Amino acid sequence: MPQCAKILVVDDDPAVLDALRRTLGRCYDLETALGPETGLRLLTERGPFAVIVSDLRMPGLSGVEFLRRAKALAPQAVPLMLTGHGDLDTAMEAINEGRIFRFLTKPCPPATLRCSLDAALAQYRLAAADRELLRVTVENARLREDVERIMRHDLKTPLTTIISLPQVMRLAENLDDDQRDMLSLIEDAGYTVLAMVNLSAALFQMERDQYTLAPVAVAIVPIVKKLFAAHAYTANAHNLSLELTLDGRPPCAGEAFAVMGEELLCYSMLANLLANAVEASPDGGRVSVDLRRQGKLACIVLTNQGAVPVSIRERFFEKYVTAGKPKGTGLGAYSARRIALAHGGDIILATDDTTGTVVTVCLPPA
Repeated sequence: MPQCAKILVVDDDPAVLDALRRTLGRCYDLETALGPETGLRLLTERGPFAVIVSDLRMPGLSGVEFLRRAKALAPQAVPLMLTGHGDLDTAMEAINEGRIFRFLTKPCPPATLRCSLDAALAQYRLAAADRELLRVTVENARLREDVERIMRHDLKTPLTTIISLPQVMRLAENLDDDQRDMLSLIEDAGYTVLAMVNLSAALFQMERDQYTLAPVAVAIVPIVKKLFAAHAYTANAHNLSLELTLDGRPPCAGEAFAVMGEELLCYSMLANLLANAVEASPDGGRVSVDLRRQGKLACIVLTNQGAVPVSIRERFFEKYVTAGKPKGTGLGAYSARRIALAHGGDIILATDDTTGTVVTVCLPPA
């Protein structure tokens, strides 16, 4: 977009304005105003202006007061002060109160004045470029959000088909038990993907502190067992042991270790953290999940023998932070902590090269 390069010069001396028009008129898009009131009117009628040059001592309004009012009318314009009263106190008042870009004294050599105007125009263009970049960034973010919203909506139609077809096919009488189990796996996978699509909308609201939690008692033991089953192939391939304990002992039949929350969110949170633990654990290592009560909190403690790289330890829960994972997005730990915070809890990381990594999820107990 074309950049404004207009300059407004305000002074109460017609001779000064005439001299500036002769000196600068051929090099710049220059307009002059005789007195501050005329200057304010021109700002409204003939703006925008990139640079405003004002005399300091004028009848009616001082240059500082004029520039203060001009700032309200033309907030993007770069102000310069030109005066014959070059004492230090005046300069300090003009710069501190009027936020002046440059303070020049009369008589000002034409070369110095041109240099100052060029610098002011460059400052204006730089600020305009920053504003345009911010505008484009915000617009792109809004567009991305719209696209994601449309995709979430459009994905639900084929997912409904994926979920419903196994239900119909299981009614056939010529299927054996293994085939029915495979159809159940397809149906479960469809429900999981549909849940993740809905989860993305929830995370979007969490980032804006707009998510309203609907907590119920959520059993954590079945969730962890389901996640262990999902990682069984990787664990076997890397000779990893997956261990679930309740206060340091194997859970008894029927023990659920319930927290207050939403099951989908808890599942997603633990899925991200456990995936990180499995991927970071060295071959032959152990990945454990211990469920315990600590005071008034229910804690889920995930331990593995791999250490978080030093380069990302202080930023582990920040968005897009990842290291050593070719397909990593840097969103797993970030979204997990967002979910924990939305539940009124938090996640704590402890890691070192000797003992490995401990991630502790603290949530309200059921």
